[in-house]
Amino acid sequence: MPLSQKKFLKSVSFAIIFYVLILGIPSLFATEPYQNINGFYGERAAGLGGAYTAISDDPSGAYYNPAGLAFSFNDGFSISASNFKNTERKYKNIDTPGQVYTQQSSGFDPNFVGILKSFNSWKFGFSIVNTYNTNYDRADQVNFPLVSPTINQTRNFSKEKYSQILVGPSFAFLITPKLSFGLTLYYLHDTKNIARTQFQQFSDFSYVMRTFIDNRQTNGLMPIVGFQYQMTDKISFGLSMRKILVTGGNRLYNEVYTDSLRSAGSNAVDFIEGTDKGFTGVESGVISKRPNLVSSIPETSEIRFGTAFFPTSRFLVSFDTIYHSGYKKRSNQDTIRVLGSRVNYIVQDSEIRELTRVSTLNFAYGMEYYIADTFSILLGGFTNEPNTKPISWTESAFDIALQNSIQNQFALTSGDNSLTYQLARSGTNPRNEYSRNRGFSLGCSWLTSKSSISLTYIREFGFGNSRIDPNSLSQSFEYSAHSLYVMVSSRN
Repeated sequence: MPLSQKKFLKSVSFAIIFYVLILGIPSLFATEPYQNINGFYGERAAGLGGAYTAISDDPSGAYYNPAGLAFSFNDGFSISASNFKNTERKYKNIDTPGQVYTQQSSGFDPNFVGILKSFNSWKFGFSIVNTYNTNYDRADQVNFPLVSPTINQTRNFSKEKYSQILVGPSFAFLITPKLSFGLTLYYLHDTKNIARTQFQQFSDFSYVMRTFIDNRQTNGLMPIVGFQYQMTDKISFGLSMRKILVTGGNRLYNEVYTDSLRSAGSNAVDFIEGTDKGFTGVESGVISKRPNLVSSIPETSEIRFGTAFFPTSRFLVSFDTIYHSGYKKRSNQDTIRVLGSRVNYIVQDSEIRELTRVSTLNFAYGMEYYIADTFSILLGGFTNEPNTKPISWTESAFDIALQNSIQNQFALTSGDNSLTYQLARSGTNPRNEYSRNRGFSLGCSWLTSKSSISLTYIREFGFGNSRIDPNSLSQSFEYSAHSLYVMVSSRN
């Protein structure tokens, strides 16, 4: 086989495997969550399935509705909560019917620490919320894959970490004996750190290797404003509003690609480097100027409205409606490629798809019953709708047909210059997982006059579709998670 044909086949096979195993992996490891409800914080809120907006009378109210802090009966109050979570994601029929790719993760982290202090009619608090903290370490090796007989082996190594933390003060006061106002101001720190390497050897013992890092840090503020109205001794209403405000951030991307069949020289190695200030690359001698990387996160808003009913001193029922806004941002995404005197200007859709969010409406409900003066049980349920666009089999089939026929682009050429209009592919959308989740909670709490300890189990599951391989049709998706919350509090 001629050397040029070998290089062509190797490039095609590597591109397919690279898209599946490298570009596809970020969709498996949710860099930014595909749902807006990522955890529960506080002693009673977790057991009530998050239906806490109309109660919020302990330090966790700083997160749900700071106005509820004003109705706390305790002069001093502190909570420390930890969470163990095990998650399983199943991608079905990826290449052939019956083939399932399963991704699992588990971890134990402190997820909420809060204190509350009274000063006359004012309540002041301070809390730290660990909304998510996920780490992945993965190593895969595939020998002599049937889908590509020219490949001897493929090795993939991946190390990833995603986290978001909120830190800040709260205050609340009674406007009237029945109406309160509260405010929390969180400092937000959101990070993404990825390092991946892929090595691939072919049947002629040539090889290619690609390695890259992608690190992002985003800072911001999250103000939360709340009101609570105690209409009667048995009924209360709560309303809270929040907004993510990005104040700064940075991002660094670095990629290196080597091919053993390339001759030595300036074109032997490809380099791609970028930040939020600039993004350039040199690939096979082609110099490219790409759009700057994104260093922010979606600046979405949330509105919670809740009601709570206290039919007796031992029993309560609560219900929350939770609305999250969508988000979309646009900027110039065009790319310029230069090879000698030849210039290709590529026009692309201006939507920054990794920041796109779809609005969601979720519901939570819960109940608490005191079996004894010092022991209570809590039950709850909730929905967790996806903040991504629906993924359909028809859309994926149309996308592949366009890619195979016109490669999703239209081009005009004049001499050494060319203009290309690149259609946005649904198969390369980084927000490519859609799962409608549901969950329930079961908890118990033992209390004394000075302290309490709670244990809560939360089960969440969902079904939908995903598109982890841009060259394949969409596949069925299943989500399953088990969480165990341990919370300790003290009172003065």
